[in-house]
Amino acid sequence: MSLSLFLVLGLIVGMAVLLKRLNPSLGNSPDFKVVRSFPLGNRERLMVIELDGKHHLLGVTSQNINYLYQLETPLSDQNTPAFAKELSRFMMPANKKNKTDD
Repeated sequence: MSLSLFLVLGLIVGMAVLLKRLNPSLGNSPDFKVVRSFPLGNRERLMVIELDGKHHLLGVTSQNINYLYQLETPLSDQNTPAFAKELSRFMMPANKKNKTDD
């Protein structure tokens, strides 16, 4: 029974790592932030990124990235699911956690 428990916990951690690598909204750099990502197909998506305090809309495919529009009013992070926020906080490197706690 304990082996099953450890297997399930390992599976959860493995899925969290996989989700972080596949979902660009969870892994943000200090230079820019992916605010939203909306899949349009298997390899196409719309992305809203924050760059220099402004939000920009990009069209992303497997071959190229197209700049579409600069949003006049920034989107809020209020609609982000609570699970995604907690998972993002959990997956944040330790040095960033210490900077935000100060």
